Amino acid sequence: MSAILLIPIYEPTENTVFFINQLAQSVNVPIIIVDDGSGKTYQKLFQRMEHPNITKISYFDNKGKGYALKFGFSVILDSYPDITGVVTADSDGQHEIEDIQKMLVAVDRLAGQEFLLGVRDFSYENTPFRSYFGNRMTSGFYYLSSGIHLQDTQTGLRGFSISSLSELLKIEGNRFEYEINQLLVLPKIGYRMTTIPIKTIYSDGNKGSHFRIFQDSYLVYRPFIRFFFSSISSSLVDIGLFYSIIFFIGNHTMASLLIATILSRVLSGIFNYQMNRHYVFRKQRAHTAFYKYSLLFLFQLILSWLSVSILSVIIQSLLLCKAVVDILLFFVSFSIQRRIVFC
Repeated sequence: MSAILLIPIYEPTENTVFFINQLAQSVNVPIIIVDDGSGKTYQKLFQRMEHPNITKISYFDNKGKGYALKFGFSVILDSYPDITGVVTADSDGQHEIEDIQKMLVAVDRLAGQEFLLGVRDFSYENTPFRSYFGNRMTSGFYYLSSGIHLQDTQTGLRGFSISSLSELLKIEGNRFEYEINQLLVLPKIGYRMTTIPIKTIYSDGNKGSHFRIFQDSYLVYRPFIRFFFSSISSSLVDIGLFYSIIFFIGNHTMASLLIATILSRVLSGIFNYQMNRHYVFRKQRAHTAFYKYSLLFLFQLILSWLSVSILSVIIQSLLLCKAVVDILLFFVSFSIQRRIVFC
């Protein structure tokens, strides 16, 4: 046995039944479909996905695409010891059968720590705006987090060696965030990413997608959103401490302003470090992270001062200069903390 095809399905349609049956007739590999808690209403549709190569596995409650994939991986490890690789695909017909066949061939040739992505071209003129915008946003977030340029971070057509499944089961996330977490974790632990161009297909404006715009967007962008609120709260702590120290000292001399600035910035920096370590990036190892964070803190302090000083020569408003510099440093800081400090 060579490769196996894994397809999570939630609330299938007639198009899903047609696609799965057509796929089963076209590829000569085992196909595992995971019923992600679709409910009794959809069981007749599942029963019509009939082919000797198709095996259906299921559980009662909807748990999300990430959970369905990991459930499938665990079943494959337990029940299919002879396979060499796994290809995951979506059930909504967004992948050409020809591209799935191409991925099944490629996954047999995986060498060592490597995984495959079927990457779409989003310059395609008929790409729905929601999909185009979502992919651009996620690609930007992914670059900030990893330093890797990847045009299609949301592709469901992926290929993995059997040896990588144990690592895939360790990756956090039960819904759509699981797939972006794969892209963040695997390169970090030494896996090489190989992309394969595939066709871009969106049937009926991608209305079949189960992506929940607010809940799932939060899960995907959660580290970035938490970093934003951590930065805002740290700024409020900085301002509050600054005015409290000035009030306690009781005068506005240059010396008192310097003392207040240094104390408030150091204390708010410690607060920000603890927030980012425990709340944003959730890393337990403190010693090396604190050392790296301290260097970044000093670097930002000096760079902010120099940048505002230089920019204020061009822009008269000191407040605007400070705002521009701090916004740019916000993105730089997130990228460095994600990739170096709390890696």
